[in-house]
Amino acid sequence: MKETTIFQRRTQIQYRTQTLGRRLRIVAGALLLTFWTAPVLAQGAVGIVAVVNDEIITDLDLDLRLQLALSSAGLSDTLESRARLGDQILGYLVDETLQIQEALRLGVGVTEFELAEAKRVLEDRNGVPPGGLARFLAEQGVDETAVMAQVEAEIAWTKVINEAIAVQVDLADEEIDEVVARFAASEGQFRVQLAEIFLEVNGANGAADVAAEMERLRADILAGAQFSAVARQFSQSASAYQGGDMGWVLLNQLEPDMESVVSAMEVGTISTPIPTAGGYYLVMLRDRSIVGAVDPRDVQVHLMQVALPLDGNAQPPEVARALARAESIGATVVGCIQMAAVIDEVGTPQSGDLGILRLGDMPNRFGDAIIGLNVGQPSAPVRSEEAVHVFMVCAREDPEPDMPTRDEVANSLWDQRLDLMARRYLRDLRRAAVIDYR
Repeated sequence: MKETTIFQRRTQIQYRTQTLGRRLRIVAGALLLTFWTAPVLAQGAVGIVAVVNDEIITDLDLDLRLQLALSSAGLSDTLESRARLGDQILGYLVDETLQIQEALRLGVGVTEFELAEAKRVLEDRNGVPPGGLARFLAEQGVDETAVMAQVEAEIAWTKVINEAIAVQVDLADEEIDEVVARFAASEGQFRVQLAEIFLEVNGANGAADVAAEMERLRADILAGAQFSAVARQFSQSASAYQGGDMGWVLLNQLEPDMESVVSAMEVGTISTPIPTAGGYYLVMLRDRSIVGAVDPRDVQVHLMQVALPLDGNAQPPEVARALARAESIGATVVGCIQMAAVIDEVGTPQSGDLGILRLGDMPNRFGDAIIGLNVGQPSAPVRSEEAVHVFMVCAREDPEPDMPTRDEVANSLWDQRLDLMARRYLRDLRRAAVIDYR
């Protein structure tokens, strides 16, 4: 038998004790949204839309889940939306039924205590008094039954992952060391922070259908729906729990098709659907950085300034005098002791010791003037709406180079491996099940 690494033993213990609570909180947080008011469903005869191993899913179940998914994702609840998303949501209900059935088979079914705790977290996150969740949801046009059914499936699947999948994840120390070394060797290369929405291509959903649905979801997001909310409700990747957040990855570690798309994206934009072997992705580029580089926004400086008041209506001669005086200060003052003396001499309210500031928290024009200064060196004059400023850095603290830690690498590899195994496990459950779509 292959020896279990120290990392495996440590991670398995942490995973079993922490993951369930973390995912419960994430499920609750996913519902901390501005719900769109949904139409009241017409009451009528309940029909059966699917049977999963002798367990039925009704058209009422489907209607309630569609209502929840559309409202939570910020999509308009229209007949067109329901028609195009119905098959996809039904597929999720089938998967959730299988997940709950598997939890029961393994003897790790969801308890009443766990559901009550989940409800308490939902109430707390949404600012609802204890016992008021049903009323709160009803006011938003959302049925509590649908919410708690989704929460139950999330808890059940997390427990299945803990019981049957996490213990099988084989992550050797050598693999972690290899990726850490790859990051070290990639100093100076780009890494990207991504969020994803993944839809699987399978027997029920062909590539053309999935690609078309991805285009529609992209249009919804561009029209104002939140990417993270859409990911939570519709993505089939494990990152859906985190609103699709993938964290930081090396650009050259992405699949070639995804790398070519992401490398051409601007921060804050959303890709077109990206085909892969298993399905389609939409990705949002949240940030981009250079491995091993210092992010100048994280530089902290102890700052002093002389501010010569000058409002936006100042006449050209007044502006010229203020700029000339600021340039004279910049040309003659050396060091913070002299700067303090000039501050006392000028005596304007805005002048003085500004304390320790992060460059990323300052207006761009100030940060740009300060970032290249040595300690004790005055800046060139900077004009604002209220004054002409001369800055001086009295102390400076640069952040550590932007390099992931070994634990961050290990956790990322663990999550990737676990996500892949969980998808395969669910696929096997589908294949072994008797599913009758009506």
